[in-house]
Amino acid sequence: SEKSEEINEKDLRKKSELQGAALGNLKQIYYYNEKAKTENKESHDQFLQHTILFKGFFTNHSWYNDLLVDFDSKDIVDKYKGKKVDLYGAYYGYQCAGGTPNKTACMYGGVTLHDNNRLTEEKKVPINLWLDGKQNTVPLETVKTNKKNVTVQELDLQARRYLQEKYNLYNSDVFDGKVQRGLIVFHTSTEPSVNYDLFGAQGQNSNTLLRIYRDNKTINSENMHIDIYLYTS
Repeated sequence: SEKSEEINEKDLRKKSELQGAALGNLKQIYYYNEKAKTENKESHDQFLQHTILFKGFFTNHSWYNDLLVDFDSKDIVDKYKGKKVDLYGAYYGYQCAGGTPNKTACMYGGVTLHDNNRLTEEKKVPINLWLDGKQNTVPLETVKTNKKNVTVQELDLQARRYLQEKYNLYNSDVFDGKVQRGLIVFHTSTEPSVNYDLFGAQGQNSNTLLRIYRDNKTINSENMHIDIYLYTS
C-alpha cells in the first residue's frame, strides 16, 4: 500500500487545479445525487454500439424514463447485452447524449452479471485511511456489497460519500474543505490494484467527471480492502 502512495503522491492533482464548476459538481455527484441501483434487468436495446439502453428503467422519476449505459468498448457490451444484469452507478441528465431527449439519463459502466454473483453474506470492505500520514479509523459499515464481482464504481461511490461527509472532501477551502489532494486505492489479493486521484477529474460536468467508470472495471470483493491517502497541503 505504501508503494501506491510513493508512485502517485507527487503526481496527485491539487483541488485548486479543478476547472470552474467541477468541485461543486463532484460534491453533488458523490454526496447529494441519488444513484441508479437495481437488480435483474435485461436489455437488447442500444443507441450506439458501445451502449445498452434500459427502457422504462425509472418508474417514479420526475423527468427520466430510460437509462443509457455507456461503455469503453463493444466487447464490454457483448458481455452484458441480453443478459440478466445488476446496475449500481451514478447517472446524469445534463449533456446526456442519446435515447429520447430529456427522458433519458446516462451512466458510465456500473453493470455486473446477475446470476451466480451473490455473496451468501454481505461483504463489509475494510478501509485504511491516512490523513497527512496519520492513520484514521473508518467504520467497517462504510463500504459494503452483496456481489462477488463488483464494479469499482459501486465501492468508490460509497467511499467518496463518506469522505465528503467526514472530511468535506469536495468543499471549497472557505467551507472547511481542508483536504487538498487525495488518492483512493482498491486492493485485492489476486488482481492489480485500481486507483483514482480524488481530484484528478476531467472537465466540469458529469459527462466528463464520471468517465473514469466507463471501463466498467470489476474486482473480486471477497479478499479486498481500500487504502485512502488524504493530504491537507
